[in-house]
Amino acid sequence: MAVFLRNSNRSVFRAIGNLVAVLALFATSNTLAQGVASTSLCSDAYVLEMVEPERIKALSWQAGSPLSLAPKPLQSLAGAWVEAETLLALAPAQLVFDAGTNVKIGKLAIERGSEVFQLLPASNFEQINQNRRNLARFLGKTEQAETIIEKQNQRIADLAAKKHNESGRLKVLYLTPTLGTAGSNTLVDSAITAAGGINLATEYGISGWGQIPLERLISNPPDLIVSSFFSAKTHSVLQFRSNHSILRNLRKQVPVIHISGALWVCAGPHLITAAELIANELQQLQGRRP
Repeated sequence: MAVFLRNSNRSVFRAIGNLVAVLALFATSNTLAQGVASTSLCSDAYVLEMVEPERIKALSWQAGSPLSLAPKPLQSLAGAWVEAETLLALAPAQLVFDAGTNVKIGKLAIERGSEVFQLLPASNFEQINQNRRNLARFLGKTEQAETIIEKQNQRIADLAAKKHNESGRLKVLYLTPTLGTAGSNTLVDSAITAAGGINLATEYGISGWGQIPLERLISNPPDLIVSSFFSAKTHSVLQFRSNHSILRNLRKQVPVIHISGALWVCAGPHLITAAELIANELQQLQGRRP
């Protein structure tokens, strides 16, 4: 009799344990079914324009920083790190990585049931649209993505129309406090070109990210300098100019426009806005030309 009771108790406990496991799995599946997590500022931008707020489980850890354009109500979702344990704890249905992330970091989350998408490297508007289409297929948002793409393409067409009405194109130079710049095959080049300007760094023969040759800056100066703030501690071009003789000599001649770093942390959805800001400045400069 005692043996029978012990066996019965074991059966009951085993049944309860199995039930708890099933309920836990069911709860996990429900949680997974509702959650999208983004792991970087770049992927944040793509996710925010395509995913309903209630479906977003987490944004990148920088989502509440000045480099993010996440709406304030969603900044509380910041906290996704590219770290195996963090991603496993989040356990979202869908994980979105940027192009530079090692997807293997999400292995544990994948084993838990998360699906993973990775953005492709991008430096121009066509590649941005390709990332949108790829992400849309992953999220089941194909029609929405095409609407977003159509709106961006219209904004690019509007910039092109203004460009054709101008009598001459102005030279634009992206410049960091350490004389860094961006030549061809960069997102900065795409924004400057779409805005109707000539990227002076490309004229200098720079491809990708590089340094300004000072002698070229003297003989072939820009009409407009573009600077950007990528962190609160970064000095602006204006501050750097006052300490550099060559740039100090351009101070009274060359205007500077500051573009928020949040608009182009990568070639993403906000790059078109950066292009429009540059275009507006170029139009004003054109209007002041004799």
